[in-house]
Amino acid sequence: MAKSIKVKSGTGRFVSGLVLVGAIWGLTLVIGAYTEQNSWASSEGTVQERLKSGKSASVKVEYSLPDGSKQTATLSENGPIRNPGDRVTVRYDLENGKVVDAALADNDEALWVTGVMLGVLGLGALVMNLMAWVPASRRE
Repeated sequence: MAKSIKVKSGTGRFVSGLVLVGAIWGLTLVIGAYTEQNSWASSEGTVQERLKSGKSASVKVEYSLPDGSKQTATLSENGPIRNPGDRVTVRYDLENGKVVDAALADNDEALWVTGVMLGVLGLGALVMNLMAWVPASRRE
């Protein structure tokens, strides 16, 4: 049988603090990834092919770079279903004139879901920390 941990115990305080720190750290990573991706350059592209593997889907997209050259990339599809011929906006990160990362511009759903989940976890951990550290009221 599993031993239960009381929130006001030393172990309970440690675990609640650890969960709070982990939730805040995860939330900052998600917000950082979201803001970094929003700072990338963008270009219009055309879906060449839709690829499906199990439950996940991706699309092969051809888009133009600032120098006029064409780039083809296979990008994860988390948003609406896209079919060959559909026009999409692609965000890409350039380093030394080469694309190092790319994503569909409206592919923010996974980041939003993760951010909301970590936010709720952080809020719960904050309440748990308040319960663990606030002294019990004394009745006389």
